[in-house]
Amino acid sequence: MRESKRPSQPGARSLPALLVLAFGLAIAVFVARPVPASAQAELLQWVDPTLGQMMGRADYRIQFFSEERVQRQPTHLDLVQHNFTLVAPIFQDTRDEWSVSARLRYQDYDTKAILPDSRQRFPQELWDARAGLSYRHKFDNDWILGGNVTVGSASDKPFHSVDELIVRATTLLRIPSGERNAWLLSLSYASDQDIFGMRHIPIPGVGYLWSPNDKFKAVIGLPITSIEYKPIEKLTLEATYFPVRTFRARATYAIFRPLRVFLGYDADHDSYYLADRGDKDDQLFYYEQRITGGIRFDLRHVGIELTGGYIFDRSFFEGETYSDRNENRFKVHAGTFVAVRVGVRW
Repeated sequence: MRESKRPSQPGARSLPALLVLAFGLAIAVFVARPVPASAQAELLQWVDPTLGQMMGRADYRIQFFSEERVQRQPTHLDLVQHNFTLVAPIFQDTRDEWSVSARLRYQDYDTKAILPDSRQRFPQELWDARAGLSYRHKFDNDWILGGNVTVGSASDKPFHSVDELIVRATTLLRIPSGERNAWLLSLSYASDQDIFGMRHIPIPGVGYLWSPNDKFKAVIGLPITSIEYKPIEKLTLEATYFPVRTFRARATYAIFRPLRVFLGYDADHDSYYLADRGDKDDQLFYYEQRITGGIRFDLRHVGIELTGGYIFDRSFFEGETYSDRNENRFKVHAGTFVAVRVGVRW
């Protein structure tokens, strides 16, 4: 007997028009403003259609950067960076999933560099401290709706005033398309982003998850495009792109079950609100590119990672957007770095 067709989902006929609208708005927004990977990384975490199996994790990473000369200034820049992250489920079952997160980045600088236009001395410390709450719900029709709210401060004097606070929020709707694929609709807000000279504007996003088999998975769209491919069992190739200037690529090879080696390339940036800045909308931006190689040893509950590499195209500038990159700017010569990371899962 021929099976009856599955009833159409509410709003299914209006979905293509909604996707076209969201895609067009997203293109305009992301061409105007670069988006840090850290601001949108949660979108990848919500692609998984399975709820109730989230593991808690915490890790600490320390990085040592070589002391390098600051261009056009009689000084050098030395940096030690500490990172701590925590993600923990507080309630979960097959329908609902609640979790909390915390992130702390501390950068300890040793330099006499100044911001050349304002003549302001470069800060000796930069902090980025944030905490968040996330929720996902799976409906009877297998649609999944998720949301995340994060509050924190990125500054040389974190939480100095309300002007150094950062609020970010993201919501994502996962709409199944066949057995393995899905449409992804998102809406993101970040208080520290300037869109066409205006702030506090939510950013729409749209993407399509395509996973034809266990060897290949791709999320194609905005604000994120990500590809994972396993040409052979022990080799994994990954690439992630966030418009306009954030990119990550990595190749990982499993020597044997707990031991892996990897080689990668990253182009990324950070931003901070200096407490004594003249314009409250100005941020201190840092851009870099790096080539990384390393080794990782993973057991079920503990992981250790050793990395090193070459870092280049390093620059700091102060302004409201990337278009201000030639103002109050200095560059740092290319150099090397080494890092150690220890993580636990439960």
